Amino acid sequence: MKKDQVIEFMDSLEKNDENLASLVKMYEALSSFLTDFDFLKDTLDLTQKDVANKMETTQSAISRIASLKTNPSYKQLQKMAEAVGGNLFITPMKDMTVQVPYDLQETVRKLAAREGLSTNEYLDELLRKAIHARSRKMPQKRQNRHLS
Repeated sequence: MKKDQVIEFMDSLEKNDENLASLVKMYEALSSFLTDFDFLKDTLDLTQKDVANKMETTQSAISRIASLKTNPSYKQLQKMAEAVGGNLFITPMKDMTVQVPYDLQETVRKLAAREGLSTNEYLDELLRKAIHARSRKMPQKRQNRHLS
C-alpha cells in the first residue's frame, strides 16, 4: 500500500467512526507537541533520561508521555518544553497559528537578529508585509450600485 493510499484509508476510517475522530482530535495537539519536543531534544542531543533529570522526574514518566500512554498536565508539558529549551504555547486559534518549518528556523533566527528583532517580531512584520502586498494585487470587485 502506498503512502497516499494509507492516508486516504485512515481518513475514511476517521470520517466513519465518531470515536476515532474524537480521539484524533483529542491527541492531535499532544502529538504535535511531542514531534516538536523530539526535534528540540534531538537537536540538543538529549536523551529521555537527560530530560527527566532536568525535570526531576523519571525516564519512564517521560516515556509514558512520549508514547501517549498518559495524559500529561499543563505543568508537565511546560517542564518538558523548558527542559529542551522551548516554550509551551497553547491557543484556541490553531487555524491562525503558523509554525516555521524546522529547516527554516535557524535562518529566521539569523534574519531576525540582523534586523534587531525577536523572531516573533520579525515574523509578524514579514507576514503583515506579505499579506498587505498580496491584498493589493487582488482584483477589486466592482459593485454595481443601483440608484433609486
